[in-house]
Amino acid sequence: MTAEVVFWFCIALVAYAYAGYPLLVAALARRYGQVPHEADTGAALTVVIAAFDEEARIAARVRDVLDQDYPIDRLQVLVVSDGSRDGTAQAAAIDDERVRVLALPVNVGKAMAINAAMRHVDTALVAFTDVRQRFAPGTLRSLVAPFADPSVGSVSGELVIGAATGSSEGVGLYWRMEKRLRADEARLGWLHGVSGSIHAMRSAFFRPMPPGTVLDDMWMPLQSVFSGHQVWMAREAIAIDRASASIDEEFQRKLRTLAGNWQLIARMPALLNPLRNPAFFAWFSHKFLRLLVPWALLVALAASAFADGALYRLLFFAQLLAYGGALAGLALPRVAARMPLLPAASSFVILNFAALLSLPASLAMDPSRLWKKH
Repeated sequence: MTAEVVFWFCIALVAYAYAGYPLLVAALARRYGQVPHEADTGAALTVVIAAFDEEARIAARVRDVLDQDYPIDRLQVLVVSDGSRDGTAQAAAIDDERVRVLALPVNVGKAMAINAAMRHVDTALVAFTDVRQRFAPGTLRSLVAPFADPSVGSVSGELVIGAATGSSEGVGLYWRMEKRLRADEARLGWLHGVSGSIHAMRSAFFRPMPPGTVLDDMWMPLQSVFSGHQVWMAREAIAIDRASASIDEEFQRKLRTLAGNWQLIARMPALLNPLRNPAFFAWFSHKFLRLLVPWALLVALAASAFADGALYRLLFFAQLLAYGGALAGLALPRVAARMPLLPAASSFVILNFAALLSLPASLAMDPSRLWKKH
């Protein structure tokens, strides 16, 4: 295979992963997409919040959930204090009979904390959220309404990231594109992941997670997928979060997520089998290929350096210039913010550098350490 063929193959892979597949899904969703039946049933619901050393914020988070416009006698909140070293359990136990607190004696990680919580859930529906977000009005009703359709097994809400500046603007652009892709996948019945900060599922579909599982927001909805049910995205169910405070924080978040994808493949090998994975095409195009993109970018750069012809010399230096500009944007975020598309380019480089490191990171260490608080 010549260097020229290798170059264009790699460029095609990158283009398909980030543009071709989203455009294909958007076109198919417009033509064939379907929306599940929704009804405001006010079904009995337990909201699970796993927390570790969150004494300062947990009470406000619990009240935020209880303040939702949801039938009072149909809503419960279950807080799991995951071996917290502070007063998280005591602070969570506010004076409301709808709130229960489960205090684990040692820190076992989010996945195992959720496993423990599910042994105490007695409602047909269960929702999951984190401590640092807050819910927009009407969120729980919107999250539960799609379960009126028996084909729906899990529902994701929408995470809205607060105002961002500098390189975080590129992160915001990427996240808006990602949410649009997920919404289109949902209309085709292809959605296979949810937002970890706001999602719900039928309790009967829950399967305990192995210790140290990083992507609980993939493991749980995939149980619905493998059971033959749909994962829906309720865009009116909104959790509001802040943008990452720094480039390093954003990088660590991406590295954790991408390493978790490799871990998930090892723990759920059926993902690789199109005969067993009902969402194989979507998962392969959306998740797996993005793990390969940084390697394709490196090979494309090398191939253009060795290919014959002035065109490939030009493409080689164009790539170097693009990467140099993106790195300059990371070093000078205030300058980058005033230049169109440069924040997005910087975000793209961060994402793919994290993807490049995700495989060795998942092999060299326990990926759960990439997110566990200390």
